[in-house]
Parts: sequence; structure tokens; C-alpha cells
Amino acid sequence: MFAFIQPFGLSSPGGGPRILRSLLKGTSQPFMSICTGVDSPPKTRAGKEIHLPVRPNFYRLERSRLGKYLGAILPFYAESFKQRLEETLLQNQVSAIHAIPHGMEFAYAFEVAKKLGLPYYLNVHDELSYNLLGHVELPEAEKQLARIWREATGRMVISKAMGQEYSRRYGYRPYTVVTDGIDKLPSKIKPIPPKSLRVYFMGMVHLSYRDTFSSFTLALEQFAKAHPDWTVSFVIRGGLSFPLPKVQVPIEVLPWGTEEEVEKDFDRIDFLYLPLPFAEEHQSFSRYSLSTKMVTYLGSGLPIVYHGPQDAAAGTLLSNADAGVVLTSLDPDLMSKALYTSEQSLEKRVENALDLAQSQFMLSDVQAKFWTVLSSHIHSSQVNPMVSILSKQ
Repeated sequence: MFAFIQPFGLSSPGGGPRILRSLLKGTSQPFMSICTGVDSPPKTRAGKEIHLPVRPNFYRLERSRLGKYLGAILPFYAESFKQRLEETLLQNQVSAIHAIPHGMEFAYAFEVAKKLGLPYYLNVHDELSYNLLGHVELPEAEKQLARIWREATGRMVISKAMGQEYSRRYGYRPYTVVTDGIDKLPSKIKPIPPKSLRVYFMGMVHLSYRDTFSSFTLALEQFAKAHPDWTVSFVIRGGLSFPLPKVQVPIEVLPWGTEEEVEKDFDRIDFLYLPLPFAEEHQSFSRYSLSTKMVTYLGSGLPIVYHGPQDAAAGTLLSNADAGVVLTSLDPDLMSKALYTSEQSLEKRVENALDLAQSQFMLSDVQAKFWTVLSSHIHSSQVNPMVSILSKQ
């Protein structure tokens, strides 16, 4: 049995859980998920899951300004957590560990894997400097990541850019790029109506996106003024945590919706908006991570408007494949001009996006790569180390 260890549950919100659900979907391999976060994960039907918190939950304190300093107490709970994790692995006859580094738990799990002689697979979704920004445990977590990158049985990263950077930073080791996947592609692209710029965004809008969204909103207003015979609007599905500039362009902010509601949204839009923060403190995220949203957009049959730093992994991928309208500025005037694109050019970019999805992001292919990495220990040794351990109990 495989144990998947991370600080979120299989049905928690966000990109990490979504990727994990996609990778485990339909597998015949026995597995269990071990959620190490202090909050109890939501109930899931995606597979067996237990809650094994790395430390106690301090509730209100967790979300206060002091929350980032709670990592200072982790050493006092580390041994207890490792003991509980070891007992859980033995009781469930786990034969291999997969861990996602979002907190110190991935390092504690590595120590347990070494003690039990279990294969350990590292799967990096985001930089620790992004996940643990301002947290006191960040230096130690980064030190452990460097070590585990070199010593893990296998490594997976969310983008080629991340794999190249980690090989430069920590030393070259073989790695496999694994991210979210698309079940199926549309048989044809959606017709692009003339003189229509109805833009749509779905997802969580953090405060770090404020400059990106604000400048894009102003660009839409400039576009509408320059092209008064066009239909221009902006739909945001998921809510906002900050106010947008007051503009004449219609802006509709909707709450989180079901998959059925999102599908209906797609019937009345022309473009999918893919933003990233520009601020330097968020560059570690944009340079190396690929959002699950981008993967979904690629397989939609709709044109993509990327708006973020030029050197971001998503922007580079879309630009190299000419698979979207790429905006790398916060200047509303420059963006407004770039948004004026012919229907023929947009259709070609949608075709390129579907080709990119077909070549790199089909779920069956992504799952095959994922399980090929995880089964590597089976071919390297015919003896299951857990069998030997259990026989001594």
C-alpha cells in the first residue's frame, strides 16, 4: 500500500488536492491519504484517509499574526508525530511513501521512511519560500528539502522550470514532470463571436493578485472606449478579497459555483483569464509552479488571456506554444492594445492550446508517468521491506 502524506485532505479546496485526486482517480493500487494539517480534512470519497496532525491546533491563533511563529514549537512535537506516523504505516502495511513538501511533515516522514526502509517519493508542487513565506520554520524546511531532493527514491516536480532549478540548486537528480490532467478534449473549438470581449475568471483571488486584477480591469475599460462597438465585460467566479477600480465596463462577481454552474458560465464568455501576481515576493511561485487552472483552460476550447510575469512557467509555456494572448505588463494601455486580436489569430491559438493539452496534459498520460515513478522501487528490489519488518513484530 502507498501512503500519501501532505497537510491537506483529498477533498480539501485548492490546486494540490485537485492534482492528487486526479492522479489517484481510477487507480487499482491500494493507497491511503494521511492529512498532517492541524485542521481536520473534509470528508472524502476519493479514497481511505486519516487525520494525523503534526501538532495541536491552536484555532484562532492559527489565523492571527502569530500563526507564522507557531512553527517554533514543531521540534517539541516532532518525535511524537514520527512515532504516530510509524505506527500508522506499520498497522496499514504501507510499502512506500509519497510526500508533498508544504511544511516540515515531509521531512519527518522521510526520517520514518529511512527507519523502516521504505521507498520515499518527493513531489514538489510549490516552492517552500511561497508556502512558508514569513514562517519561522522556512530555513530548516529548505535545508531538509535540499537533502531529501538528493536522497529520495524518486522525484516529481510540477514544471520543467522547477526541475531545472532544483537540479541547479541542489544537484542534478532524475525527475519527472507531473501535474494536473485533462480527461477529454472538445471535438471542436467554440465559435469566437465578432466584436466580443467577455472575459471570465474562476478560482481563489488572493490579495497578492490585487495589482494584476486592477490593471486588467482598467485595460478592459480602455479597450471598451477605443472600441465602442464591442461587447466588453468581466465575470469573476469565486469572489474577491479586495475592491476593483470603478469602471464603466460591466463586472459581475459570483460566489463559488458547481461544475454545472461553471459550464453554464462558459456559454456566455469569450476568453479565460489566467492571472499571476507580479510582486517580487511572489516570484518563487510564478516562476516554477503551474496552476491547475491553466491545465483546465488549455482543454476548454476557449482562448486564454495570460496576465503575469514574463518569466513565469505558465507564461513561458503559453508563449512558446503560441497558445494564448500573453500580457506581461501592468500598463493598461499596452494591455488594451494587445487584447485587440483577430478571430483567425485567436482560433489558431486555441488550436495550439488543444495541441499542447493533447501532448502534455492528458490525464491518462500524466497518471502513467506518475505511477511509473512510484513503481520504480518494485523493479529495483523483489523484497518488500515492510514484509521483513512485520515478520519481526
